[in-house]
Amino acid sequence: MLEIRIGYGDIVSEQMGIPMSASDFEAAKKILDEGKAGNQPVTVRSLVSPVQPLSEMITGMDYGDETMRKELDFLGSRLRHMTRKEQDIFSVALKLETPGTLKEIINLSYNLDSYDLLEDISDPGRIAAELLRRGKQIEIPEVLYPMLDFERIRDSYFADHKGDDCPSGLVLKRENTVYTEVYQNYLPDPGYDKNSLFLLHLRRPSRNGMVNVSLAIPADKEQMELAKKELGIQEFSECQWNQYGGLLDELRHYLPVGSKVEELNQFAWFLKEKVLDGTEQIVEKLKAVLTAECPRSLDEATDVLSDLDHYQVLSEFRTPEDYARWRMKDDGSLYVSRFCEAYLDWNSLGKALMKRDGTRWSEQGTVLRDEWHCNELCENDSIIRLYSPLLAELVDEDEYSSSLSSVGLISYEDDILDAIASDDILKTEKGLGEYLDNQLLKQRVISMRPTVERYQYNLWGVLEIKSHGELNPEELEVLKREWAGQACDGWGECFSQEGIECESDCDLYVYFGHSKFRVQTEQELKGIVPEQELTGMEGLGGIS
Repeated sequence: MLEIRIGYGDIVSEQMGIPMSASDFEAAKKILDEGKAGNQPVTVRSLVSPVQPLSEMITGMDYGDETMRKELDFLGSRLRHMTRKEQDIFSVALKLETPGTLKEIINLSYNLDSYDLLEDISDPGRIAAELLRRGKQIEIPEVLYPMLDFERIRDSYFADHKGDDCPSGLVLKRENTVYTEVYQNYLPDPGYDKNSLFLLHLRRPSRNGMVNVSLAIPADKEQMELAKKELGIQEFSECQWNQYGGLLDELRHYLPVGSKVEELNQFAWFLKEKVLDGTEQIVEKLKAVLTAECPRSLDEATDVLSDLDHYQVLSEFRTPEDYARWRMKDDGSLYVSRFCEAYLDWNSLGKALMKRDGTRWSEQGTVLRDEWHCNELCENDSIIRLYSPLLAELVDEDEYSSSLSSVGLISYEDDILDAIASDDILKTEKGLGEYLDNQLLKQRVISMRPTVERYQYNLWGVLEIKSHGELNPEELEVLKREWAGQACDGWGECFSQEGIECESDCDLYVYFGHSKFRVQTEQELKGIVPEQELTGMEGLGGIS
């Protein structure tokens, strides 16, 4: 995207790509070292870019300055994240604003919303009418377009306004726009857009290492295709991705897990065009309503938010007791004497009333829905167990240690179970479920508790997950990753550091997470045939 030559004195390098390959980096380092040894400044001698004004602006800059080199590398990455239209707008913006430093150039690239692109310039009359509307606030009937003097109107407009032609059309600077200094002390993400709702980070392994691309959404078709091209893929299903950043970054923990890139992009367009009103209150309401309804797909979330006006969020009611006391005053069908109030279980009453009224609790307040009830989670509990191998170390009073396999650990099963049971976090209602970031999944999960279990002469580490109804495959995959994180770096790491006192005057250190860690469901480990398959086999006479 960017190619430069650097040099000192009469020495000029070969053309090098930005960001640099390993070989170009070594060549540049050699020239920098030679220039420093000879006390000669190393400068940019030439630059090739699809954004033409950059060549004149950057040629001659001091390449020996470390900050300049980092900014130039970043600019190369930034241009990779810009579509052809965005690069054309950027070219015009550079001509109009004439930034003097790389920092100013980078910041300008993040403020392209200050410019409009008129793509269809084949009809001079239509363009002239648009210029009159923008410059003079005069609306011209379409029938009069052919009669307009385009050249005269154009010259008059640009006498007071900024703009210029580019290969993609006519670029006009908008009036009264807000300039944002995105790059202040630290370089931003190259794919960041200050107006985007979410920022996705896509990656794909290649022979030369990991290919990384950021995608700000909502994105148009050209931006989506550019991301695929940079990743070298045909479909987004061919890459991995995660989500953080953007104006609504805080909302990502309130969205269903397992969404696809295209689905999330469509949802972002829906939010931007149909839901958001620019206030903080709407974001808090989105969190509350999504928590209350607990959708399992973005299609379900879209259906819920399409009726956002039908919901109330009573932020003053944070507990079931708050709701019960409010209903007692508001609902004529409820009455309790002053004497009985002192003996009333307000919390249980509140839960019962919330169930009766179809209201749901959220961190933002109690959620009520007009005319019909909020969605209720399945009352039938489902339990799934995840298995992983254990490793352990036995340390005696002389601090001599010996490794224990999962077979040898069977003798210490009761000691390990007692140590797990005494852990404070496991005494809470949700156990490790308290640490789930996704609020919808946290609602669905009743508890997550580690334990151990014997199976085929081995002692296995187990995570028992109890949930409202069965988990779907996407939810289960997220919980597997959560357990891997807890086993290796969270709860499991803390547990492994606490020695378990054994009768043999030794301390036992048990590792749930280790280099051989893997997760299997009970069906995968034990080869259990799911109940529905057995039912089908019975119909075929396969089981007597």
